[in-house]
Amino acid sequence: MNTLLTASNMLISVITLPYVTRVLSVEGYGDVTFAQSLSTWLSALCLVGIPTYGIRECARVRDDPQALAKTVKELLSIVTVFTMATLSVFAACIYLVPRLRSLSCLMWIFLISTLLLSYGVEWFFQATEQYEYITIRSVIFKIISLIAILVFVRHKDDWLIYGAIIALVACANNLFNIARLLRTLSFKNLGRSNLRKHDKSLISFAALSIATAIYQSFDSVLLGLLSPNNIQVAFYQLASKLRNICWQVVNAIVGVLIPRLSYYAKNNPAQYTSLLQRGFGITLNLSLGMANYLLAFAYPLIVLLSSEKYAAAVISVQVIGFVNFFSCLSTFIGLCVLTPLDLERKLAMANMAGVPISLVANFALDGTWGATGAAIAVLIAEFVIFTIQVHASWKILRNALRLGDMLKTLIINVIALIAGFAAVALPLAEIPLLIVGFFIYGVTWLIVGLIVREDSAIWVANTALSLLGRQQIQPQKATKHKK
Repeated sequence: MNTLLTASNMLISVITLPYVTRVLSVEGYGDVTFAQSLSTWLSALCLVGIPTYGIRECARVRDDPQALAKTVKELLSIVTVFTMATLSVFAACIYLVPRLRSLSCLMWIFLISTLLLSYGVEWFFQATEQYEYITIRSVIFKIISLIAILVFVRHKDDWLIYGAIIALVACANNLFNIARLLRTLSFKNLGRSNLRKHDKSLISFAALSIATAIYQSFDSVLLGLLSPNNIQVAFYQLASKLRNICWQVVNAIVGVLIPRLSYYAKNNPAQYTSLLQRGFGITLNLSLGMANYLLAFAYPLIVLLSSEKYAAAVISVQVIGFVNFFSCLSTFIGLCVLTPLDLERKLAMANMAGVPISLVANFALDGTWGATGAAIAVLIAEFVIFTIQVHASWKILRNALRLGDMLKTLIINVIALIAGFAAVALPLAEIPLLIVGFFIYGVTWLIVGLIVREDSAIWVANTALSLLGRQQIQPQKATKHKK
């Protein structure tokens, strides 16, 4: 079900993005993505980490209906307090801030969307493992949203209609969640709520959630506020959406590794080290490969997805590729090293460190360099977070990873990048060029990888050989680390 949900999200994005960016004006698309980013950031303030904390707490009492209902009621009470405070300030800002006042209709639509996002209680359905319901509901509403966009968004000035669709379809989604929650749980005779018992644990989750939202969503908000209009936001959001598609690929792999690594970390250290080596090698190759592909093929990819009018986003897309590189490696280290070893606090501290870096860099760069400045700012923040996480997990990484293997990975990807730049010069249209370029990059990577006997290349080759019933290549024997 998780695979189906991830695949549907990517497919809908791949269909919607080219259509919307072609139909709407650049500024109109930027206005909507600006409002959407603001809503995402406000949601983090309203929910204060409860989407993650709520899964854990509800899962612990899922077999006791009364305790489960009481926990949900207490968490919703906390959400209500923060939502009312946050959205009251937002409502005042719609009147007082000129940029928000100029888009007041769109802002009110996303205020309603943010309100209902707070009561979506997705965390409850995840805690009770209602994955089939989550997937079916999500896919249905994404299809409805796609159809509505194709039917009603037809002209360049239909940006308000587009904003209403993506905001209000999400609202309808959450209304179904609320209705299902009320049918599932009874909130009668639960006794007095005890909200204070959640304070200590919730602080860390809230800090992590808000910190992540600041350097992943608030950068678009700052870019919009520091620019004369939202055209630069449109360029930056195009790059961010490409980053999100790439990140989902790596996150799907990391999601498979987490449960097994968590088990091996406590029960079989040797297997933990072995799987960590393989997982890191695959993640490093994928994230570096996607960064290189965006670096070489940014222009034809943008023209294919969004037409020539987004050509100014090329540098942003190239920078975002390396943002994705550090983000993916940080995700791997955070969820596959720090979390299985009960070092979540260091993970939260690393993410918190990115907040002031992101804010300072955005204020310094956005006004002058626009979307490129915002991309560089988030690159700096992600690099700082990655560096801190490496330092926090250095003892484990030093013993588990081999410098020689990482040098091999770097070499084969650099050579593949050179082949990719050569492929860009081919006189082909966008679609053939992107396909041929991907093939040239991939084949170069595989051949050079087999020559230097890089582990991930051998694994890919052996997977293909096993499907063909051929004899597999023997991997290189690991050398023992010197103590």
